[in-house]
Amino acid sequence: MSETQGRTADILEALEARWREHGAPIAGRLAPGLAEDELAARFRPLGSALPDELRLWWGRHDGVRRFQPGTRLGTESQVGPGGWELLSLDEALSERALMLKLCGRPHYPADDRDWDGYWRPSWMPLFAFDANLVFANLDGATDVGVPLHLWAAQPEDVGVAHTASLTDLLAIWERLLGERYYWWSADEGRWEDRRPEVPMSLIHAGLL
Repeated sequence: MSETQGRTADILEALEARWREHGAPIAGRLAPGLAEDELAARFRPLGSALPDELRLWWGRHDGVRRFQPGTRLGTESQVGPGGWELLSLDEALSERALMLKLCGRPHYPADDRDWDGYWRPSWMPLFAFDANLVFANLDGATDVGVPLHLWAAQPEDVGVAHTASLTDLLAIWERLLGERYYWWSADEGRWEDRRPEVPMSLIHAGLL
């Protein structure tokens, strides 16, 4: 395992520990991961390589075991910060297919600074919240990781990465949970937050 992969694994372990510490539903509902050969087979038709970060991500947990299978109605997939819910690979592929149906193009500009409403085949959703998606740009993956972008309910600056890697985003979320900017309230049955007090440097990068 490379140093970068080791950091990703450490952050994943730390984030899961935070969920358990908060008593969040997600802590007890994480699904088993996918085998590496299955992940490779699922990604092969997409035309993009499977980045190491996503291999570790879905290899550790393939989303959650839904309280109501086939729906995304419960709190069991909510990570805490930003209201985001993590997606299984099947859910991510379904979101990708829908976005390509709605916003795919026969041809794409060379530079996403010219973005005008399209969805690229190399964009893979990882987290969702209502009509918002956090997606990985598979073709932008480097040794550091895979850059993450935001497709908001009213999309804007979609081509601009919020973080250079999934690991960076997860590290921010782990910090926000550790410093209790976000916490699970068992009494209320929901995540509570002190978002106005979150450092400004973490708002954009943390996709809050």
